[in-house]
Amino acid sequence: MSLRLALRLLRLGGRSAWTSAGLVAAGVAVATALLCVALGALHGLDARETRTAWRDPVPAAPGEAVTQLRTRTDAVAGRPVTEVNLIAPRAGAAPPPGLPRMPSPGEVWMSPSLTALAAALPPGDLAARYPGPVTGVLGPDALRDPDELVAVVGRPAGDPVLTAPGTSTVVAVAAFDGPAAPGGDSAVRSEIYRQLTVVAAALVLFPAAGLVGASARLSAARRGQRLATLRLLGASTPRITVVAVTEVGVAACAGALAGIALEWVAAPALAAIPLAGGGWFAADVRPPPSTLLAVAVAVTLLATVSAVGGLRRVVISPLGVARRRDPQVVRGLRLLGPVAAVVVFGVANVYRQASPIAVAGPVFAVGVLALLGAVGVLGPLVVRVVGAAMTRRARSPHRLLAGRRLLDDPKGAFRPLAGLTLAVFVAGFLAPLTSAVAGAQDGRTDVVTMPGGRGDTVLVGDLGRGALVVLVATFLLAATATATTSAARVLDHRHVLYLQRLAGTPTAVLDRARRAETLAPLLANGTIALALGLLCASPFAPADAALQPGGPAVFGALLVVGTLTVLGATAAARPLLASVTEPGRERDR
Repeated sequence: MSLRLALRLLRLGGRSAWTSAGLVAAGVAVATALLCVALGALHGLDARETRTAWRDPVPAAPGEAVTQLRTRTDAVAGRPVTEVNLIAPRAGAAPPPGLPRMPSPGEVWMSPSLTALAAALPPGDLAARYPGPVTGVLGPDALRDPDELVAVVGRPAGDPVLTAPGTSTVVAVAAFDGPAAPGGDSAVRSEIYRQLTVVAAALVLFPAAGLVGASARLSAARRGQRLATLRLLGASTPRITVVAVTEVGVAACAGALAGIALEWVAAPALAAIPLAGGGWFAADVRPPPSTLLAVAVAVTLLATVSAVGGLRRVVISPLGVARRRDPQVVRGLRLLGPVAAVVVFGVANVYRQASPIAVAGPVFAVGVLALLGAVGVLGPLVVRVVGAAMTRRARSPHRLLAGRRLLDDPKGAFRPLAGLTLAVFVAGFLAPLTSAVAGAQDGRTDVVTMPGGRGDTVLVGDLGRGALVVLVATFLLAATATATTSAARVLDHRHVLYLQRLAGTPTAVLDRARRAETLAPLLANGTIALALGLLCASPFAPADAALQPGGPAVFGALLVVGTLTVLGATAAARPLLASVTEPGRERDR
């Protein structure tokens, strides 16, 4: 009965109800898609390592070897070529992944890209390097990525490749289906990339979760009014709980499924982004079904929990809600949040330095999440302080209106700013790193502390590219959050806005008040977020690295994108403001 009532209220709620549900679904979809992208990167690294582990096997015990293996690196047309030599392979033994059988001496198996390159180049440039013609094509299970250049060559016993110059060693192999040898160069490199990806995922996780929560609380005032009315009419607490959960849960579940589908469709384009010297297979960046199911359930639960957070007030004091007496109290105790976050970050950084590489990333991610949380905890308090200052110093009607709205609902006023504030934090964290990375690439500076060494040019390039991807993802989350919450804030306050319009307040003044209540607290919160972001980057690069070439470009882009996002969100909500304040629309309030 309660479920049918909830669905009926959603279906018959009019344009505002459908608009709110659409905004919830849109915000959840974007957040879910970017969460899946972050999880897909981690899945892709694991898939890559699994496919290439056979090239760095655990040495065989005496008497168990089926072949000897030596991997060498060559180059052709400016691209690296991995040559895997199997010396005296035992016929009938289990072959490496991607091969139908163990290669015989003199046989050459090539990856598809290397096969095409060998056919295009003169024989003396590539094909003549190997003992015979191409026997077959390696399958995807043997390759790191679709464009990787790999050759598997069968060699006879005593082949000169055993003693040829080079840094690689000869390994006796018993089987190719085990994990890579611990401590090997490839294993260490893979672990470095995994830990960096964990930190990048942490930078995206909090803004994404914040967007889900903010989306779930869209039009909370309208929902609270309706639930309070039901409560005054005699509806039980379980019934109004089901109504609230169903309305948001349906929209959030639809948004989560749409986000998963969006990431799935975008996987081929995401696979083209190079990392660790190559791209990906599309399946690599698609998380497994079990992970996708967990994401959909977690996102839906987060949205519903966020939506029913205010039900206690509806249950206890429905009359106060129905009369729109909803004072918002933001206490100074929130100042303890940043203090605790800085302490947690300091402890996490100390443990990171003393931890093995396999856990350094998650440990540092805890510190990052603590500082990100501090930005969110402190935000409403900063909004309240800004609102009080605007009210005291107001010299125009629109600033007075903006200040009073900030004071009346600091939490609600912070929601449109939360995404951009977190984006400023991420930019503050990445700006010194990107500047230092750019300096390391052209030899200007070595201030960045990189886990792979300041001479690994591939890692340096990947750090810069990864920083750009994270920054783009964060600003995409911020833009979505700002647009949806700005529109929802108009819907939440449509009754007050309508009464102000009836009292003679021009629509232009109401619109200027909306811009003022966004830009002023954004500047204050952004300054704090920037300082915390620079603190987060301090273990790897000093704050003044942000002033080196590359840093000002990041900050300049940040300023432009942030300003355009705010102005765009404000402009997008202007037609909605005109609609809800239009005379004769009382029935939809």
